[in-house]
Amino acid sequence: MAIQTINIGTVANDGTGDDLREAFVKVNANFAELAARNPEQTTGANLGASGEGVFAQLNGAEMQFKKLIGGGNVTLTSDGNAITVNSVGGLQTLTVETDNGSQTVTDGDTLKFIGGTNLNTKIAGGGVTLDSVTELSSDLTPQLGANLDGQNNNIINVNNINAKVWYKDIRDIAGFNFGTITKSYNDMFAWLLDNQDIEFGLIDQPGLQDDSTVSIRLVDLGTISNPL
Repeated sequence: MAIQTINIGTVANDGTGDDLREAFVKVNANFAELAARNPEQTTGANLGASGEGVFAQLNGAEMQFKKLIGGGNVTLTSDGNAITVNSVGGLQTLTVETDNGSQTVTDGDTLKFIGGTNLNTKIAGGGVTLDSVTELSSDLTPQLGANLDGQNNNIINVNNINAKVWYKDIRDIAGFNFGTITKSYNDMFAWLLDNQDIEFGLIDQPGLQDDSTVSIRLVDLGTISNPL
């Protein structure tokens, strides 16, 4: 049975509306209809195909709704008319550590990757790519931190070489081969000094007799070496 509408006429006492008895008959019928509705037919619905609904269920004549609770970095505030959702952002600070110092990046700041000496940076494939320039020809001021091992390879196309020490066989200077340089001697004594170890023994001090009072002295002739 549908709810009946009481006809109140156009103006008061114009005789076009329901009389008093008929009006209360409809009132009683309407109350009976409402009382006969069990369970309560009023309900709620969540609109849309996506998202989370806030209507939970109908409990008798009471419509029950879900509560909104703030999650990570999300806070909820409300007044008499509205609920306000506040978000503080997912990343508040980020500290970047390097071999030489660190940098703290806060929310909204920009983190830059800038290349240094012989190093270039670029964005590729959703990431940061570091390209190292390792060719020696691109370094305008190359230096060695230790000995350079050529692994038996040649150094070619050299202009000038400035060195503190330079070793060269004198026989190969300017393409000349002087052969073996042999020393010449003017007397046998010079040859003996140069090639033989000579023991001179003890030399008596001049002017003393060969008896118990003779004073013996050792003569140190130093080192005799080949002048070549």
